[in-house]
Amino acid sequence: MQIPSQLLLACLLAGSLAAQQQPDIPLLRPEERQTVDAQTDEFNQALTPILTTAAKSTVRVWAGKRRLAYGTVVADGSKVLTKYSEVARAAGDLRVDTGDGAVRAAVLAGIYQDEDLALLTLAGEPLTPVKWFAGAPKLGSFLTAPQPGGQPAAVGVVSVLQRDLRETDKAYLGVLGDTRFAGPGVKVQEVKADSGAAAAGLQAGDVILRVNQRPISGMLELRNVLTGVAPGGRVAMTVSRNGKPLTLDVLLGNRPDLPQFSGERLQQMEQMGGPTSRVHDSFSKVIQTDMRPDPNQIGGPVVDLQGRVLGITMARADRTRSFVMPSAAVSELLESQPLTPAQVKAASDTRGVVAGQRQAQPAPLAPSLVPADPERLRHHVEDMQRLLERLRGEMEPLER
Repeated sequence: MQIPSQLLLACLLAGSLAAQQQPDIPLLRPEERQTVDAQTDEFNQALTPILTTAAKSTVRVWAGKRRLAYGTVVADGSKVLTKYSEVARAAGDLRVDTGDGAVRAAVLAGIYQDEDLALLTLAGEPLTPVKWFAGAPKLGSFLTAPQPGGQPAAVGVVSVLQRDLRETDKAYLGVLGDTRFAGPGVKVQEVKADSGAAAAGLQAGDVILRVNQRPISGMLELRNVLTGVAPGGRVAMTVSRNGKPLTLDVLLGNRPDLPQFSGERLQQMEQMGGPTSRVHDSFSKVIQTDMRPDPNQIGGPVVDLQGRVLGITMARADRTRSFVMPSAAVSELLESQPLTPAQVKAASDTRGVVAGQRQAQPAPLAPSLVPADPERLRHHVEDMQRLLERLRGEMEPLER
């Protein structure tokens, strides 16, 4: 029986690897599954040659009998960069092993806490350090991550180019749009105090028509325009006020640190497609891919079809998303001084004391009602829209 090529491609990209054992298509007949498995083996063998070099710089990180993560050999071969949140939970001594069976004792030497990365120092002879390729991949480019033995651990494509996942690092205008306004433009419903919009003189009732000469059709268009501007940047904004055009020079600030959506339900949805990394957000520079490594395969290098190392895996976020830090960003990070484990522990102890003091305060007799922050509510709505989009993606194959 001949299986459609689209089905084979989907199986190869989504379920071909040892790290992705769970079948995405459970309704395949035995003969179809056998064909897909054979195609998978051929696919893996075809990838092996491009993974050979990077695999020599890939290690597994262990604590006792439990594999914590993958790691990338850096510097002179005596250091390994790996996933901090996994290593931090380790009970017992750390060690790494390579594809040829060599084992090295490892010690936690440094922590890049903001990026959830740890630097291990290895005992014994140095390993082969990775060779970074600073070029940026294109949208849709094929990516694969090696196992230490040279087999692929995950495959996928670049789905979103480099971006910042930290809300506070994004440019902030400081307005709330009127969702009932039909356009064109964005009608300002509220201007946040102490924001760039307020300082520039933007007022409730103004209609934003252009930003840097780019026509604004609605809130999505405004958001997309501002995404390319860093905090501290200026934009020329054309608005309509009482029917008259007005040009404002707006200095954008940093987005305030808003409380995150509690997200228990969202976390459950994210985990429906398989296990996810405990820390899978708030990275400063990442490429989004549809690779599906297991959480204990995070931290190793990622290569393109030429075998060039484009970065390292940072997290498995959900069924369809994983994140990769580009090589240039990793190199820049390694040039900075990491925190020591003692510094991180001291900071954690301080936070614990403060939290204990807060907890020791007498609780109010009755919960106080706090007016809902429209900006926070907007973020909640966006989270729910994202969740609904994933649900639609899950339901589409069933509705056909």
